[in-house]
Amino acid sequence: MSYLYRLGVSLSVLVNVTLGGQSNQTVSARQHERKRAGKANLTWLIDRLTSEGHCRMSWVYWITLKKR
Repeated sequence: MSYLYRLGVSLSVLVNVTLGGQSNQTVSARQHERKRAGKANLTWLIDRLTSEGHCRMSWVYWITLKKR
């Protein structure tokens, strides 16, 4: 993975935790979790800026890491 990609992920985790999210969870994963719970979320915006399904895949990756 490139340095800039890892930096971006780290910043996303930092922002998420600063806003009260769980440890090692990115903003994208948190937004998909909120969508699954029927809460207000920004999944549509993040997916539009990145790629379709980005938040869902981030959430799946986070859940997989969490279970280790």
